[in-house]
Amino acid sequence: MLGVPKSAKPTIITKLAGMPVVHRAIRTLRLQEVAKGALGLVPLRRKLKRSGCEYRVRHLESLLMADEIFSREIYREAFENKTVRTFVDLGANVGYFTLYAADCTGRRDLVGLAVDANAACTSEVSWHVSQNGLSGTRVLTGVAGYPPGVATATFFVNPSNVASSAQPALNPDVPAKGDSKAVTVPAIDVAAEWVKISGGRRIDLLKVDVEGFECDLIRNSVELLELTDRLVLEWHKWVTSLSEVESLLNVRGFRRTTIISEDPHCGVAIFDRA
Repeated sequence: MLGVPKSAKPTIITKLAGMPVVHRAIRTLRLQEVAKGALGLVPLRRKLKRSGCEYRVRHLESLLMADEIFSREIYREAFENKTVRTFVDLGANVGYFTLYAADCTGRRDLVGLAVDANAACTSEVSWHVSQNGLSGTRVLTGVAGYPPGVATATFFVNPSNVASSAQPALNPDVPAKGDSKAVTVPAIDVAAEWVKISGGRRIDLLKVDVEGFECDLIRNSVELLELTDRLVLEWHKWVTSLSEVESLLNVRGFRRTTIISEDPHCGVAIFDRA
C-alpha cells in the first residue's frame, strides 16, 4: 500500500515560511541582505548530535533548510530499510542533505556527488564537505538535467537561493524576494561524472530538488536513473504534478512507495526501483 505523509509536525519556522506576509516583509525590509551581511561575518555554527558533523548558516533561507533537514528530518524515511553507501544530490544548495546523509548513516566515507548551479551555494557545500572530512563526496557547480552532449545552459539565480532554478517560473503563491538573473553555467552530465568518481557503482539514493525542473531532468537522465535504486524527489506544484512525475518514473522502472510530506506548494516522495 502506498504511504501517506508522516513528516514531523510543523515548527514555528515552518509556519512562518508559509505566510505570504512574512515573505513580503523580508523583501520590503531587505532582510535577506541584512542577514547575508551579518551571517557572512559571523555565521551560525551548529553540530549534529549523532555524528558531530558541523554545519554553518550564512543565508536566511538556510535557517528554514536546517529546520527541515536536521530538526524535522524530512528525508529520514528515504534512509529507512535501505543501506546507503552511495548517493547523488541534485539541487544540493548549501550541502545540508550531504551532512544529513553522513549523520543518518553514521558514515563519513560515503561516496557521493553533490551538484548545484549556484556557485555561492556550492562554495558552502565544499566548506561542509571539507570541514567534516567527507573526502568521498565530490562537489560540482553546474546545472543537471540536460541531455548528454550539452555543454552549457541557462540558469536563473534568484536572491532567494531556494528559488533558483533551470526554469524561470517562480511560485506565484509565494511573494518573490526579487527578480531572477539568467546566467550561463556548465551543463553537468551527472551519469558520466558519477562513473568517474565511483567506478560505475550503483547509486543507493538519488535526491532531486531542482525547483520545477524535475520532469526535464527525468526525461534527460536515462543513464543516471538506470544506475539508481532509490529516488527521493521534491515536485513543485506550480510547474508540474505528482502524476506527471510518477508517469515518467514508472517508464524508467520506478514505483512510488511513500509520500514523505506535502503542502500546497510542493511535496516530497520516495520512488524505489520496481
